[in-house]
Amino acid sequence: MPSDRFSFSRLQLFDQCLAKYRFIYLDGRPAGGESIESYLGGRLHEALEWLYRERRTGRNILFDDLLKQYRSLWKEAWHGFVHIVQTGWQTDDYYQLGQRCLAGFYRRYAPFDEPVEGTERIISFTLDQDEGHLITAILDRLDQHGPGWWSIHDYKSGRKMLTPAQAGKDLQMKVYYLALVKTLENTERVDVVWHFLRHSQEVVLENVVWSPQRITTMLSKRIDKIKEREAQPQTLRPRESLLCNWCYYWDVCSAKAGKTHPARLAE
Repeated sequence: MPSDRFSFSRLQLFDQCLAKYRFIYLDGRPAGGESIESYLGGRLHEALEWLYRERRTGRNILFDDLLKQYRSLWKEAWHGFVHIVQTGWQTDDYYQLGQRCLAGFYRRYAPFDEPVEGTERIISFTLDQDEGHLITAILDRLDQHGPGWWSIHDYKSGRKMLTPAQAGKDLQMKVYYLALVKTLENTERVDVVWHFLRHSQEVVLENVVWSPQRITTMLSKRIDKIKEREAQPQTLRPRESLLCNWCYYWDVCSAKAGKTHPARLAE
């Protein structure tokens, strides 16, 4: 049976491809592989989590320390189902890209004295008392600058950057913002920060003025729509797009079964 617990990634996937949504959230089917972009993003998040966790103990972190941890994380998590789609790119190219991302982050933010309250902070809450929808938000980093003053940080390892106007419409951050408002006693001021690691750039929206009620209503409507479609799994059909090249459910997808996947195993 489908879970009643929702996250931003689950909501996003429903918009991207109904068939893949069904495979993951209704059928519980494991994927046949992982993209190297996803693998890289995971290791960068883990390296930055380690960085701030160590820094909170009072330890001064040299860049060589961070690179050593990144190297260890990369090797330890490696598995035989990582795939590459990008023509002309090899595994080491992505590994080196990760090093450059960390170098840019280190140059910009060292000595990392931000008032970090937590990393990979998991917040679960009930969206609406009547509907009972459960939401789980995982914040890459949460800083507390003073009583009631918080900043939510999200690390992005992809190529795409958001403009401030696009950032103001970002559903993911609105889910995180709602998580704070729903679970903390004092949220007098909330800033939101996107870190675009490939570009060594950030986009900051200070003291956002978002309506918790509007976000709640929007999410409730979306989840109600999803639950209606889940009751009719036969209607959850593939939605072909460029993203199919980074999907590893081709063997069970009616639109892709029997076709050759463009990705190759990373070495």
